Amino acid sequence: MTRNRFFIHFLFIFIFGSEIAVADERLDVLKRISAAGAPALTLKMLDQAQPKIDEDLYEWILWEQERYKILSGWQQWNRLLVKIESLPVDIPDQFKHQTITYKAQAYLELGQTATARKIIREQLWQSGVGAIADYQAWRRLVISSYLKDGRIEDARISMLRYDQDFDSRDESWLLLRATVLIQTGRYEQAIQVLEQQKSWQSKSISLLARFRSDRIGQTELWKLVKTQTAKDNATADQLATLWALGVFASEKMSPVDRVVALEQHFKNALVSPLSLFELEADQLWRSYHDYARLVGNRSELLVGDHDKWLDLANNAAVSTPVKARSLYALLMTESRSEEVVNRAASGYLKTFKEIDESERILLNHLFNRSNIFADANQIPPIMRYQLVDLALKKADIDEATRLMSGMTSYPEGTSRLSWQLRQSRVLILGGKYKEGNQIMQALITEYKEPNVDDTDRILQVLFDMQTVNLHEEVINHFNHLLRLGVEPRQHREILFWIADSYKGLKKYDQAALLYFQSAMLPDPKAMDPWAQTARFNAAESLQKSGMVDDARRIYQNLLDNTLEPARRSLLKHNIQQLWLNQNTQ
Repeated sequence: MTRNRFFIHFLFIFIFGSEIAVADERLDVLKRISAAGAPALTLKMLDQAQPKIDEDLYEWILWEQERYKILSGWQQWNRLLVKIESLPVDIPDQFKHQTITYKAQAYLELGQTATARKIIREQLWQSGVGAIADYQAWRRLVISSYLKDGRIEDARISMLRYDQDFDSRDESWLLLRATVLIQTGRYEQAIQVLEQQKSWQSKSISLLARFRSDRIGQTELWKLVKTQTAKDNATADQLATLWALGVFASEKMSPVDRVVALEQHFKNALVSPLSLFELEADQLWRSYHDYARLVGNRSELLVGDHDKWLDLANNAAVSTPVKARSLYALLMTESRSEEVVNRAASGYLKTFKEIDESERILLNHLFNRSNIFADANQIPPIMRYQLVDLALKKADIDEATRLMSGMTSYPEGTSRLSWQLRQSRVLILGGKYKEGNQIMQALITEYKEPNVDDTDRILQVLFDMQTVNLHEEVINHFNHLLRLGVEPRQHREILFWIADSYKGLKKYDQAALLYFQSAMLPDPKAMDPWAQTARFNAAESLQKSGMVDDARRIYQNLLDNTLEPARRSLLKHNIQQLWLNQNTQ
C-alpha cells in the first residue's frame, strides 16, 4: 500500500473505528466532503484511495462512478470528458453505458449538441440496445439537445414517441415533458403533467405554466417571488429559479423591476438547473440600457452629453442605486471616452455599500459571461481588479490569468510593487511564463531601495518561477537583488536559492560553490542549522558532479559536528554509498 493510500486508509479507520466500517463507509466520507463544498479535496482523496482496476474491478467501478457524480455535480465537464476518454476499452458493458450517458451530458452542457446526439445515436442504433436501462436516459438527452438548439418541434415529436414507447412516471421525465409542452405553448397540459408532483422544481415549472396561461398575473407572481426568496431555507439554485420567475413577471412591469429581478438572479453562485429558467447576462445589460434611456429622456438629457449623464448618475447613487447603476452601465458600454468609461465603472462599484460575495458574482456574470465584454481588454481596469479577486478566491488561475494579461495599471489603495507581484505570480501559475517574467524583470529593475519585507515578497514569486523550472530567468533576478545590497540574512538565503537553480540546470559544480558561499557567509566555520543544510546540499552536488572525495570529506565533517541521530544515520548512509559506488567502478 502506498504512503498516501495508507494515510487515507488510516483516516477512515480513525473515523469509523474498524476495517468493516471502512469498507462500508469510505465512499460516504467522500460524498460528505464533496457536499460540504470541497470537491477538489474529495477527488484528490479519491485518487489516493481508489483500488486499482486490476485489483478489484467492482470496487474500482464504484469509486469511478462517484468520481463522475462529483465532476458532473460541480459542472467540471471538461475534466469529466478527459477522464472518460482515458478509460480502458474492455470495461464491462453496463458501466460503459453509464459513461456514455455522462459523456453525452457533458457535451450537452458544453453546448456541443451535435456531438452529443452523434454519441447517443451510435448507441441507440445498436441491435438489442433497447433492453438496457440507459436507453431511456439517452432518448431524453436527445430531446434535451433539441431544446438547447431551439428545435422545439423536433423536441415535441421526440417527446411523443417517447410517450408511446414508455409509460414513465419518473419525475425527471415529467419535468422534461412539461418543459417541452411549455416551449410549444401547451401550458394547460404542462400543469396537468405536474399536478401530483411536490418538488420545488415541479412547482416552479407549474408556476411558470400558470403565468404563461394567464392563470396568475405579473403582480401576483412578483409578490410570490419576493415572499419565497425571503425565506431562509431557499437554496442557491432555488433562488436563481425564483428570481428568473421574477424576471418573467417583470417583463410586463416597469424597467426598474426588470433590473432588480435580473440583478438578484445574477447574484446567485449557481444558475437554475432547469433549462426554462436559464438567463443570459446580456439581458441585464439590455435592461440597464432601457431603464437608463427612460431616465435620461425624462431628464431631457442629450445623447453624448456624458458629463450630464454622469452627474445624473452621481446624484442618484445614494438614494436610488439601481437607477445609478443603469446610467453607469449605459455609459460603460456606449461611451468611446476611456475617461468616461473609467469614471462610470468606478461610480457603478460605489453604488454598493460593500463589494461582498454576491456583488462579485454579479460582476462575474456581467463582465465574464457577457458577449459585450468577450475581450477582457475591454473590461474597465477597476472592474478587472474585482474580477481577479473573485477568480483567485475560486482558485481559478485560468480566469485570473485571462483578466490580468496585458494590464499595465494597478488599483487604488495598493502599491505598484504589490500589484506587479500579484500579476506576475498569477501569470506564471497560469502558464504565461514569458509575460510573468517580463513583469518581474520590470519590477526588479525599478527596485532601487530594498527593504526586508518587500524583498521577501519578491522572493516568494521567484520561488514560484523556480517551481516551473524558469531557472535561468530566476538566477538573473537573484543576482540583481544581490547587487542591490540586501539584508545579510537574505543575502545568505539568496545564494542558497541560486544554488538550487544551478542544481535544477544540472550545473552541479556551480551549485556546490554557491551552497558553500551560503554556508560560510557569516563565518567560514559556521555550523548552525542553515550552514549544515547548505553544506549537505553542497556535498550532494559534488557527488553528482563526480567529485566524490570532496563530497565524502564534507559528509564526514558534518557527521563530526552532528548529534541528531536521524541526520547522523543519513550522513553515514551517504558516506557508505560513496564508498560502494567508488569501489564498484
